[in-house]
Amino acid sequence: MIHSMRYFYIFIFFTLTISGQYNFDNLEKRMRQFIDEKELVGFQTIIIKEGKVIHYDKYGFADLEQKKPIQDNSIFRIASITKCIVAVGIMKLYDQGYFKLNDPIGQYIPEYQNPMVFQPDGSLKPASNPIRIIDVLRHTTGIGKLYPFLREKYNELKRNPSYDLKMEIMRMSKIPLAADPGTQWIYSPSVSLGAYLVEKLTGTKIEDYLKSEIFDPLQMEDTFFEIPKEKYDRFTTGYLLNKKGGYSVIDHPSNSPYTQKVTFCNPAGGLASTIKDFSKFCLMLLNNGTYKGQKILEKQTVQLMIQDQLEGIKNGRPSDDIHKPNDAIGFGFTFNVIRNIDDYPYPGSQGSYGWHGSWGPYFKIDPKENLVMILMTQMKGWDHSRKEIFENYVYNAILKN
Repeated sequence: MIHSMRYFYIFIFFTLTISGQYNFDNLEKRMRQFIDEKELVGFQTIIIKEGKVIHYDKYGFADLEQKKPIQDNSIFRIASITKCIVAVGIMKLYDQGYFKLNDPIGQYIPEYQNPMVFQPDGSLKPASNPIRIIDVLRHTTGIGKLYPFLREKYNELKRNPSYDLKMEIMRMSKIPLAADPGTQWIYSPSVSLGAYLVEKLTGTKIEDYLKSEIFDPLQMEDTFFEIPKEKYDRFTTGYLLNKKGGYSVIDHPSNSPYTQKVTFCNPAGGLASTIKDFSKFCLMLLNNGTYKGQKILEKQTVQLMIQDQLEGIKNGRPSDDIHKPNDAIGFGFTFNVIRNIDDYPYPGSQGSYGWHGSWGPYFKIDPKENLVMILMTQMKGWDHSRKEIFENYVYNAILKN
């Protein structure tokens, strides 16, 4: 009875068909190994194919010290996956004709009309191109931490958080760019400029806009910048994986920024959500902008967001990370995209897309296989390549059929 109730809660909004044709034993064993080997404290995973949940698992603890298990409706910090949700909000205004992708952002945010670019010798020069809205969405604004001086400036923003989004943008605008706009892919909080653009164009705070335009239509009832008191008991404890092994508590629900009064709703990483809520968002994208009759985006707008938009622009910090732009991976509007499956070291599909967050969450949407996979967890410092193990095991189970 308890077992069936466990499944009932998570799948109540889905047409549930557990298909016997897939064998996820290896996936379950490997995921549980992460906890047995003390890489993670707890996790949830869900796999949805052709609109049907074909696998769901949860294991471990929401709070290890209290031995409080992960629940079906546990709330996780989704960190940089926030950017993907905010980008959908920005593109809703694109659908409505509020702006064009090539519009300079300085047209709407005067502080960014004449950006300066930091030089290796410490001097500044005027940017040779304007920052365009397309740059904000694909991480080619030139905003970034390529030099120690710039890294320190952005660290200062984190150490002394802004009161609200306007203050954050004013402070960011005073930090020089790391590169000319449109010339390098540099991962950054640039989507915050897009969120501020939304506030300027609509007169609505970004948190209220996302609620009315995305969360309410999709019935995402557990997705917040600030977690309501009545849901504190479902909020996972946040941990940090130490370099020497082991972990420490760094964000406890009793004194978390997510449970205090939130005035700066950080569009680059401030949302918390559940696996059920986030799966609705993913299914909306997979279904070209519509979910259960609620149209969030035009089909052609979703297609724009999920195709490689770099047009040959290279990663400003080439690395072995296979989730960042390289020979196999392109980048759309806040999603990475497999643009050359032949160069991708894991099984998968051309055109699949997704992203991850610093607290450990990960998702991949595969239009070719009509597939969504989501991993939720609560561990900072967990290496991105470990999340790709999850993806690898999902595909091994699905593509063997």
